[in-house]
Amino acid sequence: MEVGVAIIAALTVIDDEDDQYEDPMDIIPILPLLTNLMEPELRPKIYGYVEEIIPQYDEESFRRMFRMSRATFDRICTYLRDCPELQPTQTGGSDVVTVEKQVLITLWYVGSLDTIRKIADRFGVSESTVIMCRERVTAAILNNLKQKIISWPTQHEMQDEVNAFQQRNGFPGIVGAVDGTHIRIKAPSSHPQSYVNRKGFHSIQVQAVCRHNMFFSHIYAGYPGSVHDSRVLKQSDLWTNGLRMCNMANHILGDAAYPTRRWLLTPFRDNGHLTDQQKKYNQYHSSNRVVIERAFALLKGRFRRLKYLETIKLDTSVEIIMICCVLHNICILTNDNIDDFLVQQDDDDVVNNRHIVQINDEEAEGFLKRDNIARHLL
Repeated sequence: MEVGVAIIAALTVIDDEDDQYEDPMDIIPILPLLTNLMEPELRPKIYGYVEEIIPQYDEESFRRMFRMSRATFDRICTYLRDCPELQPTQTGGSDVVTVEKQVLITLWYVGSLDTIRKIADRFGVSESTVIMCRERVTAAILNNLKQKIISWPTQHEMQDEVNAFQQRNGFPGIVGAVDGTHIRIKAPSSHPQSYVNRKGFHSIQVQAVCRHNMFFSHIYAGYPGSVHDSRVLKQSDLWTNGLRMCNMANHILGDAAYPTRRWLLTPFRDNGHLTDQQKKYNQYHSSNRVVIERAFALLKGRFRRLKYLETIKLDTSVEIIMICCVLHNICILTNDNIDDFLVQQDDDDVVNNRHIVQINDEEAEGFLKRDNIARHLL
């Protein structure tokens, strides 16, 4: 027990330092303590971390380490426990990698920017086991949870969304807000210039619609960073089915990067001559639409791997983005505390949103609907 307590103390120091320093040299003074507490290794490994150390974490420590509460972690394990992708197996040695351990390893991966080697050392497994766990949990989430957890509002839920948004300032008919964000990636080997966005770094586009509580109801990810928001929209099923998805009468809110449609309302373009009515509409529109920016900030704040994805295959990066969105929604469903993870908006998000929209993408009915709403706002 004394060894376990000592390791916890050492790990706490390391984790505190990791929040402040990126250079591994900063934590070298701690490593001799870990080395003395374990069997001799070429580099320090922690054995029994999942079985002996994690159970001793208090709620705050667990949440800081794994970016969610124990209750949310337990809910995820319940969802995944019977998935065929995660059935416990042996990995080259005598130890069985349980479902819980596979999930913990994956949570550490998406919640940090640690290298695979560092994660392997922490969990006392090989690097190949870390990758295997990540791949299995990813497959289990995508195959079994994605469609259930990232879902468009039902008829009943849609009315709840309309009511929740309208309570803010009286803006009627809103069922969500749409926007795009950029996830930094390592330059791909194929067509790298296609992934350079207007900020000059390589990225993947993620388009999302969220509800009033930051719950994602639609995700479309994978387009190169150079592609404009409006083009990404037109390639998604949202563009084809938006009117039907919004029940023919409701709408989602988008910024000036998007065309105005009957189901997609944007702000009035500020040409310096907006009426007071139009200015009020824009103010109300912005105060409701900001929820999608907060959702992206929370997503990246909780799952820090999304600050920079370095994978061999682009498909793997897209899959990691998708499982982070699923995990984000599970955290929302369990009312997991967001205070520590809701960071300020990342500058990476403000990239293409002042491009002039193609005039033939606009819709007269959308303009009429917007004018009518602006006239009736109090």
